[in-house]
Amino acid sequence: MSENVYYWQKVIGSEPLTIDIRKLKEAAEDSFKNEKSDSYKQKLVYDLLEAVRNNDQREFFYILLKAINQPKDNFKELWSRLKENYDLMPEQAFVNFAYSIIIGIMATYSGGE
Repeated sequence: MSENVYYWQKVIGSEPLTIDIRKLKEAAEDSFKNEKSDSYKQKLVYDLLEAVRNNDQREFFYILLKAINQPKDNFKELWSRLKENYDLMPEQAFVNFAYSIIIGIMATYSGGE
């Protein structure tokens, strides 16, 4: 049985531009699962949501890159996903892209454990 694949795609000329938002969410989740502080992650999510609400891609990426600028192996997959998608991401895909990352971070909350 095949699994649902969630992605954003737009065809420009004969070139399809595709962003696999499920893999992006999973990369964010894997990156932040070892971060211990839920309050840190909640503040990060709040700041990222504010940037999305203002449709400010520049601020969103500034906040996100500042948060993952750590020499830890757990951020390498997210760095790779950002590198492969950042250049081709048109403005129309920003909200889906951003929410995928935010949901991935939120999935790592410990729930008061």
